[in-house]
Amino acid sequence: MINPEYHSIATLIIIFIMIGVLVLDRYKTSLVFLFSAAALMIVGAVNALDFLEGFSNPSISKIFLLIIITAGINESFDLIGGLNKLFSKVKSPNGFIIRLGGSVAFLSAFMNNTPVVNVMIPFVYQWGKSNKIDPSKLLMPLSFAAIMGGVITLIGTSTNLLLNGLIEDAGLAPLGFFDFTLPGIMIAVVGILALAFLAPRMLRSNEGDDVEAESNRREYLIEMRLAKESTYPGLSIEEAELRNLEGFYLSEIIRGKRHITPVPPTEILEQEDVLLFAGDTKQITSLTDKLPGLELAKTHKFNLVENTSYVEVIITQNSTLDRQTAKNISFRQKFDAAIIGIHRKGEKLSGKIGSINLRVGDVLLLAAGPRFIELNTNSGDFIILERLESYESLPLRSKAIFAFGAIGSILLSSFGLINFLECLLIIMAVQVATKMVYSGLITKVVSLDLLIILLSSLCLGESLINTGASDLITNSVFANASLWSPIFTISVIFGASWILTSFVTNIAAVSIMFPIAYSLAITSGISYEAMFLSTAFGASCSFITPYAYQTNLMVLEIGKYKFLDYFKLGFILSILYAAILLTYLYMKYLA
Repeated sequence: MINPEYHSIATLIIIFIMIGVLVLDRYKTSLVFLFSAAALMIVGAVNALDFLEGFSNPSISKIFLLIIITAGINESFDLIGGLNKLFSKVKSPNGFIIRLGGSVAFLSAFMNNTPVVNVMIPFVYQWGKSNKIDPSKLLMPLSFAAIMGGVITLIGTSTNLLLNGLIEDAGLAPLGFFDFTLPGIMIAVVGILALAFLAPRMLRSNEGDDVEAESNRREYLIEMRLAKESTYPGLSIEEAELRNLEGFYLSEIIRGKRHITPVPPTEILEQEDVLLFAGDTKQITSLTDKLPGLELAKTHKFNLVENTSYVEVIITQNSTLDRQTAKNISFRQKFDAAIIGIHRKGEKLSGKIGSINLRVGDVLLLAAGPRFIELNTNSGDFIILERLESYESLPLRSKAIFAFGAIGSILLSSFGLINFLECLLIIMAVQVATKMVYSGLITKVVSLDLLIILLSSLCLGESLINTGASDLITNSVFANASLWSPIFTISVIFGASWILTSFVTNIAAVSIMFPIAYSLAITSGISYEAMFLSTAFGASCSFITPYAYQTNLMVLEIGKYKFLDYFKLGFILSILYAAILLTYLYMKYLA
């Protein structure tokens, strides 16, 4: 613990280090936040009680209640069936993006947007394939529409709810439920129309003609071994005819601790060799058929040879697999499947598959057994591509009870008879009574990592205010803010929030920028509402990098996007977004 007069400096140093570590992205976000909060406790900027008080914060309770309620709706209502009807007559990418964007934005305004995108990814992917439209032209608009929909209401995104919690903790009147609605709707409408016009033109096709398809096809490194009865040991690569294979090439041989790459045609095969073949998923079956002397390394070991299907999956945001290896978590036993290829950030990963740390957004190629679908439904660790999981249809009577309870509680909240937290509790109670929500579902969707991030974020915000660190920033960086025009001041707040959210997280952006916006509002005399809305919308302007928001990461691999794809389309969208918001704030609060 250090002298209190240095707490503000220590707080700023810890937060700058935290931002740097988050940008490097080498450690789990939740661990970075937790260690940052611990460091603040060690220097005395906050104490353990400050951290624990977050458990009673209404905003955090609202975030998790919304996640559970959304999951219950996703599992009990045939959203995909309704979407099939909505899109049945749409054939052009422009028309699809408009309907997709409108539907997703509306859902995201009232539901947690991550599970909405979870449900939509396989649908959008398959619609594109069936209509001969490259899914890469549709998946980024899906993510962007969900982000824009989230800013329409107070509950649309955890960013807004967390900010409101910080406002209440500061003793100020919280923002209202619909304070976000008018600018949010304008942003969503203009943004979706812009996406419909720009996305099909700006997002490169990854399928196109045969030459382009060959160069952009998703390839994996498939791990294979020599079968026990194989005649390959003692033969050279050329003699075993392992060169010039259709759709595949031998990329690497792992022999004990040696890695042989590139593989010369004269290399002699040994029985314990692990052979890594790079190639397209569609060629896997033909590869094993044409090379009877080889077998997929994992299928024999785990008895997956019979009843095996090959599926591609994406690791979801709430997955327990993040930063874990397949070996450490007993992947085969947990999922009745074996990983035979991993794709990350547009690249195939090499090396021992069982020893690779998995990450959110990774696309895995699995050799899946008959129980894989059932086990994944229980865990929710993956989105399965080109295959939609079934849902349990809710009886009509239960649907009616849920609708009556949900509408009734929302009306009671609207008339001020109950608060919004009580409204959400009633809705979840109705879901539990109608078996829409059950203990297994809650376990699956409630993320300990998210809870740690939110609790730590409250500590960060409190330390910035209580130690005077926010005033220090305001008095140094914004020393001449009194000479600035109000619109320039809120533009700077928006811009700083936008940059932070683009390279760290939206929650970190809100936690860091709220105390600064609060302090600046006091010194400048600008409306608190204008400052806080600028912060909230800036922290949700998550378009220019794939790391800015979890839904961007979810579509990164399956859309085969590069960093530049996000920047080109996202920058134009961000400029439109900022222009609409700042014009609205000027007209309503500053003019």
